[in-house]
Amino acid sequence: MIPFDPVTAGTALILAVSSPQICQMTTSADISVVPKTAELVIDTSRSAASLQGQSIDTINPYGYNNVTHTNGFMEGQINMRSSVELDYKLTSRANAYCIYYKKVTITLDITPKIVIAKEVSEDSCMYGAVLEHEMKHVNADRKIVNKYAQTIGKKVFDGLRQRGFIAGPIAAENAQTIMDRMKNTVAQLVQFEYKKMEIERTEAQQAIDNLAEYQFVQGQCPDYESPLAASRGQ
Repeated sequence: MIPFDPVTAGTALILAVSSPQICQMTTSADISVVPKTAELVIDTSRSAASLQGQSIDTINPYGYNNVTHTNGFMEGQINMRSSVELDYKLTSRANAYCIYYKKVTITLDITPKIVIAKEVSEDSCMYGAVLEHEMKHVNADRKIVNKYAQTIGKKVFDGLRQRGFIAGPIAAENAQTIMDRMKNTVAQLVQFEYKKMEIERTEAQQAIDNLAEYQFVQGQCPDYESPLAASRGQ
C-alpha cells in the first residue's frame, strides 16, 4: 500500500459575522476536510492487445509517423464531495427561524490503480520500467489531493463568509428553500474547487507523459521485444 501523506484535516471554526441582532451564532460550526486513499491496485491480468483500445487522458507525444502501443496506464480516480449539517432556532418573532451552518464535511477520495499488460509483467526489466513510470502518475495524484486537502477548507470558509454563516429571521414557509440554497452553495463552492483541481491534475499528468520520459522507459530495456508487431513507444 502506498503511504498517504497525512493531511491535517483543515478544521476551521466558524464564528458569527455581523448579522441582524435577532439571529446570531451562539455556537461555532466547523469545516472539516477528510482526505482518504484506497490501497494501490496493480492489475496485470489483461493482454497487451486488449490495452490498445484504452482511452488515455494524456496526449500522445510521438509524431504521426510513429506507430505506438500502450504497455500500461494509471486509471486512478479522485472524488470530492461535501455534506452539510444545518441547525435552526425559533426566534421571538412569530413563526420565524434563524438557520445556520453547524458542520460542513468535505471528503477527497483517491483510488489509485495501475494496469500493466500481462506480457509486460512477465518481463522483469520492462515491468519495472513501466511500473516506475506509472507510479509517477499515482504520486502526482497524491500530491494534488494533499494540496487541495490543505486549501479547500479555507476556500469554502471564505465563500460562506461572503454570504453569511447564518440566515434569518426566515418565515416558516421559506425555511426549506433557504436551507436548500445554503446546502447548494456549499456544493457549488466545492465543485468550483474540483474543476480547478481537475485542470491542475491534467496538466501534471501531461507533464509526465512527455517524449523524453517515454524514450527513457523504452531505453531501460533495449532487449525487450513487444508482443505487438510493428509497434513502438510506451
